[in-house]
Amino acid sequence: MRLSSLLTIATLFLLPILAAAQQVYTDLSSQPEGKIYFNSVTPKSKWDLVHRKYDKTPTVIWANLYLPREIKGRIPAMVISHGSAGLQDKDVQRWARAFNEMGIAAFVVDSFGPRNIANTEADQGKLNAAANDADALAALRLLATDPRIDPQKIGQIGFSRGGGVALEMTMESFRKGIIDDDTRFAALIAFYPGCPQVWWTTPAPRLSGAPLMMALGEKDNYTPARLCQNFAEIMQRDQQQVEVHVYPGAYHDFDNTTPYFKYHPMATSAQKCPQVQFDMEHGEYRYLLTGEKLASLAAVEELIKACLIRGVSTGSNIEQGNRAEADVRVFLQKAFHLQ
Repeated sequence: MRLSSLLTIATLFLLPILAAAQQVYTDLSSQPEGKIYFNSVTPKSKWDLVHRKYDKTPTVIWANLYLPREIKGRIPAMVISHGSAGLQDKDVQRWARAFNEMGIAAFVVDSFGPRNIANTEADQGKLNAAANDADALAALRLLATDPRIDPQKIGQIGFSRGGGVALEMTMESFRKGIIDDDTRFAALIAFYPGCPQVWWTTPAPRLSGAPLMMALGEKDNYTPARLCQNFAEIMQRDQQQVEVHVYPGAYHDFDNTTPYFKYHPMATSAQKCPQVQFDMEHGEYRYLLTGEKLASLAAVEELIKACLIRGVSTGSNIEQGNRAEADVRVFLQKAFHLQ
C-alpha cells in the first residue's frame, strides 16, 4: 500500500480523536472565535428528522465563526450551509466577507469534514441531506446563546444542497425536529437549490415565519431555475413570503469567486424528473403541479431512479455573482431591519 494511502487512512481514524480533544461547546457564553466544535445529530432521513425518530447520540461537527471588526451591541448572524462539493473558498471570500461588512457575523458550517466525507457530487446517498438540516438548526441553537449575537436576527444561507436547507427551514415541522423552544431563523436564502423533489405539506404547512430569497441561474442544468420557480408559486399560494431572482447567463455555482467553467460527468441530477412533493407530516407523496397522489415511497423511488441522469455543468459568473451579492444585502437589510 502506498504511503499516501496509509496517511489518508490514519487521518480518517484520527479525526474523531482530534475532535474529542477539542472543547465541544454547548453554549457560546465565553464568546469564542474561529473554529468551534459543537453537537449535532445525523438523521437517516427527513422523515426521521421531522418525527424525531433519529439516533440522539451527538455527532460532533464544527464551524468557523467570523465576526465584524467592530461590534456594537448585539449583532445579526448568518449560518452558511455548503453544497455537495463541501466547503469552498467563496463561502468565506464572498459571503462571510459580505456579511461582516454589513455588521453581521458569519458561521460557516462544515457538514462533511467531521463525518469524513469529501463531497457527495457523484453519490448523494453518502449523507442524507437531513444531516445538513440538523447541522443548520444546531448552529442556530448554539448562536442564540452568544451574548454578541441578537437571537432574533439569525439567518441561514445555503448553496445547492445547502440551499435545500433554506427551503425546509420555512416549515415549523423541520425546525421542531431539533429546536425545543421558540428559537427560529429570521431570514432564509437559497442559492440554486434542487427542486425536483421538494418537502411541503397538503394542506399548507405551518410556517416558521422567515422570509425566503431564491437565487437561481438561468442556465443551470444541475438544479434548473424553472423547477424552483414552480415551487415558489406553490409556497406563495400557501402564504410563504418568497422573493425569486433569476440571473441571466448564470450556471450552477455562479457566485463562485474563482473564474471557471467545468463539466461534471458523474454528478447526478434529477432535472428531467417530474416534480414530486414529499409530505413529511402525513407520509404522502404527490406530483407537485397536479396534486395527484403517488402510491408509496417505493413508487417515488422507482420514478426518480428511472429519470435520474449524470452529467452537469457548473461555472462562476463574476458579474451575476456580484449582482446576487447586492440583492442579498438588500434582502437582509429588510429582513433584519438594518439601517
